[in-house]
Amino acid sequence: MATRVGFISEKGGVGKTTACYHIATCLSQEHDKDVLVVDTDYQRGGITGRFLPDLIEHFRGGELPGTTLNTKFQQLYSGQRVTTEVDVRETQEGPDLIAADPRLAQVTVEKMPGSNSIRVNNQHLWNHLSLLDTVLRRFDDEYDYILIDSHPDISDVLRCVIYACDYCVSPVKLDLQSTIGVATAVEAINEVNADVAMIHHAIPGLVRRDPAQFVGAMGMMSREWGGNLKQTEWAEFRRLQRSGGIFENYVTEGDGLRQAARDRVPVFQVKGANAEKQSQQFRDLTTEFITKCPQK
Repeated sequence: MATRVGFISEKGGVGKTTACYHIATCLSQEHDKDVLVVDTDYQRGGITGRFLPDLIEHFRGGELPGTTLNTKFQQLYSGQRVTTEVDVRETQEGPDLIAADPRLAQVTVEKMPGSNSIRVNNQHLWNHLSLLDTVLRRFDDEYDYILIDSHPDISDVLRCVIYACDYCVSPVKLDLQSTIGVATAVEAINEVNADVAMIHHAIPGLVRRDPAQFVGAMGMMSREWGGNLKQTEWAEFRRLQRSGGIFENYVTEGDGLRQAARDRVPVFQVKGANAEKQSQQFRDLTTEFITKCPQK
C-alpha cells in the first residue's frame, strides 16, 4: 500500500519542487522504492519539466496530450462516470510521473451542478474533493510512495491533494516571509480534515481515509556560517520547531543545485564540493523523510 505525501506551500520560490524531485529520486535510486510522482502545479509544471523536459513545449502550449488529471475533472463536470485511467510516464531518474496539465488552473468546485438539496450538494462537494484519491487508489498496490507536488496557493486542486494524502510537508526558506506560509498550509490541512468529518457525518457510507497529517516544514536554500545556520535562519528554525515542527535536516543553497536545475538532472549527478554537500544533505533529508512518513 503506497504512502502518499503532499508537498505543499502557500508561497512560491521556496524549493518545494526541488525537494519533491530530489526526495523522489533518492527514494528510487538509493532506497530501491517504487515511486510515483504526481505534478499538480498547473502554472509552472516544474517537476514535469525536470523529469521530462520534452513535455514543456506542450505545457507552454496550454495542454498536454493524452489522459491527464484534468480529463478526470472534466468527466466529473460533464456528468460522465469518472474513470481512473490516466497516463503514467517513465523517467530516467527512476520514479514514474503523472504530468502536470495547465488546464488544472480551471478546476473549481463551482463547476459542479447546483441543487436545492443540501444532501445532494454535499455529495457533489465530496465527489470533487475525493477525485484525486479515487484516481490514485488504483496505484496504491503498485508503488511504495506517491509524492504529489502542488501549486503554491490554497485552491480546490490543493484541497484535493490534501485529502488524497496521508502526510503533508511544507518546504520553506528560513526567513519570516516564507515561514509564515507554514501556518497557512497547516490551516488548509485542518480545514480539509474538518470538512471531510462534516461530510461523513452528513452522508454515511462514504469511503473513509485517515485525516492528512502535517509532519513538518523542510528548510530549503538555507545559509550557513562556519557549518551552522546563520543566526537569523537559526531563529526561524527554532520558531518552527516550537510551532508546527520542522525536519532536523535541511538543504543549503549553492551552485550544485543551480547547475542541476540548469542541466535538468538531480544534484547527485553534478560534480563539485558544493554539489557533493547538497547531495548528502538530500540523502539525510530523505532518510528522515522515510522515518516521518513511513510506509504502510
